[in-house]
Amino acid sequence: MDVSAVQKSIKQFLKKHKHTFLAINSNQSKALELAVTIGVSEHYRSKGYAIHVVNPKKSPKIFVVKTSTRGHPWNFTHLKFERDGVVYEGHMNLMVESAHDEGRYCVDFGLTKVGCVPDKATKKAWVAAKNCDLVTFAEVKKLVVYPMLLAQFLGIVHEIKPCFIHGKNPMGFVREDHLFPVLASLGNFSGNSSKIVEGYKSRNIRILVAENFDIRLARVRGKQQSNPFV
Repeated sequence: MDVSAVQKSIKQFLKKHKHTFLAINSNQSKALELAVTIGVSEHYRSKGYAIHVVNPKKSPKIFVVKTSTRGHPWNFTHLKFERDGVVYEGHMNLMVESAHDEGRYCVDFGLTKVGCVPDKATKKAWVAAKNCDLVTFAEVKKLVVYPMLLAQFLGIVHEIKPCFIHGKNPMGFVREDHLFPVLASLGNFSGNSSKIVEGYKSRNIRILVAENFDIRLARVRGKQQSNPFV
């Protein structure tokens, strides 16, 4: 085999299709973020919440997905979760304030108190949801669950909702069947990751790690189960 010729062909092919590969990768990431939004919705549906889709006023019949940190929240679709008169909102790629300082972070999906994210243009620039208005959140990765990924996610939880690592659950959190912060992954557990997750309970760390998330969603779609996080 002419290795040099093969290498040149590969380089030429990658160069020619560079934008195609980038688009595929980007679209997969966007699809995953939408998938975790659907997964969270199915959890709340299984707990008796009604799910309402709220499209932007400029496009009331179009579901507009927020795929990055850019853009005003009122230009994108959000969800409302309602049960027994209690209402929460779900937003994709939501900017939220840190629990500790002036930092701001973007979560793939954020569940918030109602009305804290504007659904129409404001005179004052809107930057991020207040930390106290964020109920819980979810992150999704196209990776196997390995120890450093768990450590990274714990760091995110510490910066945004540290009460789930070293504190008490917010009032009414369990009663209202909320999800603990979620790390959803398309991969399975690798190495001793499952042992690490098993040890969280004894350390009072309250997070959910949903490995093989695509399989979990498929089971919900096939009506084999109603909640992808159980």
